[in-house]
Amino acid sequence: MHEGIPQLAELYPSCFRQPRQPLKIGIHNDIVARHPELRPSLIASALKTYTRSLGYLETLTAGAARIDLEGNPVGTVTAADEEDAKRKIAKAAKRAAAEAIQDSKKAGQPAAIPVEERARQQNPIPEAKSRQPAQAEPPLGLSGLKAAAQARRARLVAAK
Repeated sequence: MHEGIPQLAELYPSCFRQPRQPLKIGIHNDIVARHPELRPSLIASALKTYTRSLGYLETLTAGAARIDLEGNPVGTVTAADEEDAKRKIAKAAKRAAAEAIQDSKKAGQPAAIPVEERARQQNPIPEAKSRQPAQAEPPLGLSGLKAAAQARRARLVAAK
């Protein structure tokens, strides 16, 4: 946890509380204006850590109320904000999976199997085989491949 978050929670308990809530856009400026004794860089990095956490990103759903330092609603989360949060969550999950694979390689353990693949291995669906489209033509044997190659060669020679 960032060193500035507990300090902000102490100053503004109705804003930085559990469960987390979406914060007002520009709340950084409000804190800097009220507390010139605090380093702006400390406030910025604490808010960056707070607002980039998965717990915070998960609160960003379209229509949810944003709150000010006193906990009063001052705006709403837009659909674009929600989509951006979902993108960041997916990116974090992808990064965590890649790190887990790297860690398991370093430890000499086999890489983790993705959840979807593991589910297919454990619970095969028999109907899935019947849903697969049938092949239009059977695969060519050796004689069929030779005939196809000769026909192609003949077309190329005729084209010249």
